[in-house]
Parts: sequence; C-alpha cells; structure tokens
Amino acid sequence: MTTFTEIAFWIAAVWIAYVLVLYPGLTVVVGSMLQRVRKPIRGDETPRISFLISAYNEEKVIAHKLRLTLELDYPPDRIEVIVVSDACTDRTDEIVKELGDPRVRLHRVEGRVGKTAALNSAALTATGELLVFSDATGQYSHNALRALAARFADPSVGCVSGRVVYRYGHDVTSQGFRGYQKVAVAVRQAENSFGDQTSVSGSIHAVRRELFRPSAPAFSPDVLDAVHTVVHGRRVVYEAEAVSLEDSRSSSSQEFKARVRISVQNNAMAPYIARELVRSRRFFYLFQMVSHKLMRWWLWLPLSSALVSSLALATESAAFRAVAAAQLAFYAVAVAGLAREWSSRRFGAIAAVASFFVMGNVAMCVGTIQGLLGAERAAWEPQR
Repeated sequence: MTTFTEIAFWIAAVWIAYVLVLYPGLTVVVGSMLQRVRKPIRGDETPRISFLISAYNEEKVIAHKLRLTLELDYPPDRIEVIVVSDACTDRTDEIVKELGDPRVRLHRVEGRVGKTAALNSAALTATGELLVFSDATGQYSHNALRALAARFADPSVGCVSGRVVYRYGHDVTSQGFRGYQKVAVAVRQAENSFGDQTSVSGSIHAVRRELFRPSAPAFSPDVLDAVHTVVHGRRVVYEAEAVSLEDSRSSSSQEFKARVRISVQNNAMAPYIARELVRSRRFFYLFQMVSHKLMRWWLWLPLSSALVSSLALATESAAFRAVAAAQLAFYAVAVAGLAREWSSRRFGAIAAVASFFVMGNVAMCVGTIQGLLGAERAAWEPQR
C-alpha cells in the first residue's frame, strides 16, 4: 500500500524534475524548432529615450557611469539621463549636479523609499517614448540603446530586456552563478520564439512609456514591468545584442542577502501576479510564470520534502536508501564548496554549482519565512 510518505516523495520528485529538467528542456527544444519560423522585427528608428539610473550611495561609480552613458551610440538630442537618487547620503547627488550636461538631471527622492518607489517617481517626470532602466554599475555596450530601440519597430513589442554579461571571479559563488547563468540565458533565448520573457534585467531593459505602470514599493519592477506589459496585450522580448557588463558577486554572504531580499519580494508579488494575469485572461503567460518563476521560488519546499521522505523510507527499500544517499552526498559537496575555495580545482565546478544551488534555495526559504512574518524589503543596499 502506498503511504503518505511515498506520496510526498513522488510529488516532490515530480516538482523538482519539472522545474530543473522538463520545463527548461522543453523550452529549449520548442524554441529551437520555432526559431526560424518567428523572425524578430527590427528597425532603425531612434525614439526619444529617458535613461533612468537607480542610485543609492554610488559616489565611486556614478561619474564613470554617466560618461559611458553619454558616449553610447545614440543621437544626443534623443536621450535624457535621469539619475534617481534614493536619498543618497554620500556625494552621488553633488557629482551629478557638477557634471553640468543639459542631458543629465538629478531626481532625488527623500525618505529612503526604496528602488521601486524612487523609479516610480522618476518615471512620472520622464519625457521619452521609451524608458530605459539601468543601475549605476552596468557598463552598456556601445550599440546597446540602438539594439533595444530597434525591437520597438515591432508594434506588438512593449518591453525589451537586454543581456547581462558578467565578469566572474574564481571564487565558489561566482563560478556557481556562472553555471546558473548558462541555463538561464538558454531558456530566455528559447522563450523569445514561442512566448514572453517572465522577467527582465534591472541592469538593462526598456519599456514603452505609455505602458509603464508603477509597482508597489515592496515589489520588483524586474518582474512586474514584464507582467504589466503582457497584461496590456504586448510582448516582452529578449535582445542579446543589447549588453550590460557587470561584476558577479564574489561573496556568498552578499549573494545570500540579495537572494533573501529577492525572495521576500517574490512572495509578496505572487498573489498580485496571479490575480492580474487571471483578470486579463493571459493564461499561457500565467503557465510560464508558474513554471519558470513560482515553482522555482518555492523549490526549497520539494527539496526538503524529498530529503525527509526518502530518509524516512530508507529502512524499507534499497532504492530509497540509494536516493537518500545521493541527496546527502550532493548536500555534502555543496557544504564543502562553501567551506573551501574549490573553484580552481578539477572538482571545483561541481562544488561551485552545488553550493550556489543550495545557498540560493536556503535563501529563498529564509525569505519566505520572513515574508510570512510580515517583512518587507522596499529599501535596498547594493550587494557587491
């Protein structure tokens, strides 16, 4: 007779397999089949752009960021740059004011309201046809703005996400993130062929100003700019030629804090996302969001269930003993990877990916608990 513990194990196993193997695999296969059928439309128009840079205490990098932005390949009279200061307490605001370029202006928001609320406020003052969102550290490729703008020649496109390229360190966290990015980029490219992007990059993405909707301060615009675009009946696409160069986080503690913050936001947004997509009857996109996002945000739950249930069943079956032993071995490798800098060794890649995977899911679990206890993460501290 099948026991409750066995049922719990198989539900967990199917969930894990679907999130990690089945959905990504089917997405890549279907995407490759449709890639030649669905050709992206590009144009050479140069709509006016409002380039919003979110900043909190970025005095070390803001001058360099502004110089690189003003040197991008885009008509100077077709761009305004808005530095969105979330009540900076260092010299960020002074550096922006001292620049003296008429294309650049400071939008300071008092009260440390958080990144989302600050961007909401600045977007209301923007004059561009397109809103381009960036952070203070992302270094855009010279053609990035033209590549983003070109996709809006297609009237069905409402939001475009660029590609973030990372400089990776040799530490476990950087190498683990590198492995994760390979899969994430493959899935995002595949989704272009049959659906929409389920999120965009906060470092580089553009939205038609007419479609922009302010997000709640505790929510993430990286997800909701995509959701709001689909709700309005437009597409969210990925443009690999629009590149933002960033440094990956090299500290496991910084990565952990960032992912806890993301988890708190994710759990707060989930009911809103489901409600908006059902209300607008965007059921296929809801399927994408559940498969690509929601089930992954809570992957820690079936992972925990699979381990506990297989350990409980280990005394009854050699198969379950083997499954439990394999899981314990995987988690041992992950812990060892976090404890030691193995990334430069032959075994390092496996340890790095395992460590990043486990650390990320623990962070998601912690964020879920904090969210249930009423935590909100409107304000942010850049983790670098």
